[in-house]
Amino acid sequence: MKNLIYILTVLVLLTSCNQQKDKIFIDKLKLDNLSPIEDPNLFIGKHKTKAMVLGVFHFNDAGLDGYKPKFPFNILEDKKQVELETLLNKIAEYKPTKILLEWNRIKADSIVNERYQNYLKDSFDISEKSNEVYQIGFKLAKKLGHDRIFCSDASADWFGVNLDWDNYDEDAYLKSQGQYKKARRYDFDAFYKIGDSLKTTRTLTELLLRLNNPENRRKDHQSYLTKIIEGAGDNYLGADNVARWYRRNLRIFANTLDITDFDKEERLLLIYGSGHVWQLRQFFTDSPDFDYVEPNDYLISKK
Repeated sequence: MKNLIYILTVLVLLTSCNQQKDKIFIDKLKLDNLSPIEDPNLFIGKHKTKAMVLGVFHFNDAGLDGYKPKFPFNILEDKKQVELETLLNKIAEYKPTKILLEWNRIKADSIVNERYQNYLKDSFDISEKSNEVYQIGFKLAKKLGHDRIFCSDASADWFGVNLDWDNYDEDAYLKSQGQYKKARRYDFDAFYKIGDSLKTTRTLTELLLRLNNPENRRKDHQSYLTKIIEGAGDNYLGADNVARWYRRNLRIFANTLDITDFDKEERLLLIYGSGHVWQLRQFFTDSPDFDYVEPNDYLISKK
């Protein structure tokens, strides 16, 4: 019993000493003005840049995503063109100084800008082109008087295990690893199908309001964190696949940094498939160089 009391007394004294040391260290940081959190000299720029990521569904879906759209949508219909004009007017209120699009920067930027210049001269017709790059990007840039647009997407090559992809059976492999039940605990296809079905009943602005709701973007991102289990303890196919997606988004963010002129008060608008929003939003929010702007603050506007 005496030994126990002695040990407890020593522990109390040690804890008290450590707390006192921590307090002295913190007080010294404050006195010396060395606290990184409080030091204004760490940020040497003139101002931060505003950034908004407008998440969209692909108007002319190429079927490259996991979920394949099942409900029709034609942005070229007269009714949808009216809805598009309403959407463009709402986003124009943000007054973006640069518009960044989901086409490859290295491969497409010069080609797309040549088309944009011809579009401004009425020598490139987009009336039959349903891609959101043209219908939102080109039209909004022209409305705002921009002399160019920016392709900011980037590819990310596969770096994981090499398999016979034509004959790969994902379900069979997951079952062989005892990972099937964990990987299939959530029916994300049902979540995507609900959003897909709304294309037949909601206006374009209503659709994008739902898409850009942060809770819906978080739910979409969660699907990647369930896929990550595939091959854990073996070939790590799932983790490497998600890492590839992360790498692509990091490259998009790197391109954005490179395109930004921090000597000017810029307001960036990125127009990307909604699956990119959660990660890009996180990068902009965490970055010391940007102030993130929620698109729904403008989509919900009565204008």
